[in-house]
Amino acid sequence: MRWILLILCGLISAYAQASQLNNLLPPVRLAVVNSFGSNLSVRYFNGTVNAIAKAVAPRRLVVQFYDQEVFLEAAQNKGFDLAIASSGLTALMTDASGAAALLTIINSRTPDPNHANAGVIVVRSDRDDINCLADLKGKTVAVSSTKAFAGFLAVMGEIQAEGLNPNRLFKSVTATHKPMTELVKQVVNKEVDVAFIASCLLENMEADGVIPKGCLKVINEKKDENFYCKHSTRLYPGWILSAQPTLDSKTLRNIMEALLQLPPGKEEGSYWTVATDYDQMNLLLQRMEVRYLEDRTIGWMLNYYP
Repeated sequence: MRWILLILCGLISAYAQASQLNNLLPPVRLAVVNSFGSNLSVRYFNGTVNAIAKAVAPRRLVVQFYDQEVFLEAAQNKGFDLAIASSGLTALMTDASGAAALLTIINSRTPDPNHANAGVIVVRSDRDDINCLADLKGKTVAVSSTKAFAGFLAVMGEIQAEGLNPNRLFKSVTATHKPMTELVKQVVNKEVDVAFIASCLLENMEADGVIPKGCLKVINEKKDENFYCKHSTRLYPGWILSAQPTLDSKTLRNIMEALLQLPPGKEEGSYWTVATDYDQMNLLLQRMEVRYLEDRTIGWMLNYYP
């Protein structure tokens, strides 16, 4: 009996020491850009977060939501190890921090990873005075951030491509630093004329009953094969999982294996894969002159400071 007690005491002590060691291990820090609001973001990425948590065990996984600008600041300060963000915002972040883009998430409505994200211009359906890009002249616009990719840069690029000057078109552009769901509500409540949001958000808010179906219309609506959400701009790669140099290669391999083996999500059929074509995204960022902020040409000066 004494030997049994000694063995049990030894096992308990070993378990306690192992638990203490696990608690001393640094956590893996995952940043998620909160474009859609925490409720929708949790729904979109719940399976992903659970798979990453299992892959990094016994280390803890700490998840932090960021708006676009704070996300870029946190990247420069090595504030996280992994990130989930739009392809364009990821490109800006990797330039600043040395991170690497890895996987792209798609779903049944956006099945092509190279063409899985776009900007959307929404106004109230009863606004008979706003039907095309030129009609946006003199209107008030709400955006989540001027660093948002689909929700700002892609739309401004589309306006520019149509021969309009996006920096002189609107009465005002307000960066709210709020999720895009709040921008949609502002349009519905007549607080602003226009909002720029990411593709598929409008459909999700209508399906969830957050806004009445058909109360908003999309300006400059485009049609593309293999993309089943309303959108106002050309298509770009989907949201990206990226890793900072702070994450060791063994842990990263475990994470990537876990995500690539995840079955498609039950609600939207979402799963992780690999995008291969970033040309249009890079061209947009270079044309909007946001990727390399130190390069200020004479053309840029004339355009931004008339």
